[in-house]
Amino acid sequence: MTRRIIAPLSLRSFLVPALFSSYSVPTRHIPLTAIRHLMSTSRQKDVTAACLIIGDEILNGKTRDSNSNFLAKYLFGLGVELKRIEVIPDEQEDIAETVRKLSSKYNLVFTSGGIGSTHDDITYPSIAYAYNLPLALHTPTAKRMGPISTDIPNWSLTPERKRMATFPDPSRVVHPCDDLWVPIVIVNSNIHILPGIPEIFESLLNGFRPHLLEVIGRRPTFHRAQIATSVTEGAIAAFLAGVQERVKAEGIKIGSYPNWEPQNGVSVVVSVVGRDEARVKEMGEEIRVGIDGWPFILPEAEEAG
Repeated sequence: MTRRIIAPLSLRSFLVPALFSSYSVPTRHIPLTAIRHLMSTSRQKDVTAACLIIGDEILNGKTRDSNSNFLAKYLFGLGVELKRIEVIPDEQEDIAETVRKLSSKYNLVFTSGGIGSTHDDITYPSIAYAYNLPLALHTPTAKRMGPISTDIPNWSLTPERKRMATFPDPSRVVHPCDDLWVPIVIVNSNIHILPGIPEIFESLLNGFRPHLLEVIGRRPTFHRAQIATSVTEGAIAAFLAGVQERVKAEGIKIGSYPNWEPQNGVSVVVSVVGRDEARVKEMGEEIRVGIDGWPFILPEAEEAG
């Protein structure tokens, strides 16, 4: 599967032989106006999202998933609330059932994995199956492969490689990165299909940011205040519960995260998350005083996004 790409190959060698047939029907595109119409009501309320990780290798422990974590941080920075993360195997019925469920419940769905060239890469055909859609070769994507794959000796557009440019029809195809041929394929107006390779997944989402903002509109982002304390979680639980009940209607969420083995005097870290930055800071200060704490800053690697 493409997700098993080995280190020496460049990201642009997202091209591995497999068994599949090609299609020659041109893909019809979902117009951007249709997607804007779908999201129009969301401009006045919270936009919700779901993440679907597809891959046997995640479930059997061979590969550690990092894409859901990256997506969570990415959406947090855009003011989009990620409501659910699911991990499912490379099985058509599971994929079809899950995407239908998530697409009907959340404004945005992002899938990761299963779009390579081998027999077990079945995300495109499974999502087509979910909506009773045909598959069609997307010629512009197929044409992008060659010029971007010059580092692969004796490269040619084989049927196996055509498979990776064969999408559910209709779909909207977005190429956010000039140096990658693999696109983000949008089906049913809100299902965004991405690869499982973390480097490519992240590059595509970063490049996709302007497109996504065009659809959902700019909205108040989330803000987070964190407070550390040496007091045990049991000793502050009642206080935190009272504060949470008081600010629940404001959309502010308070979380408590104990350290099993406290370091540097930090027994618990309390997180305050909300869209009103001033109010988040205010509640953070109230909690700091109430739990005899101090401001806590995550390491840069964890805080990014």
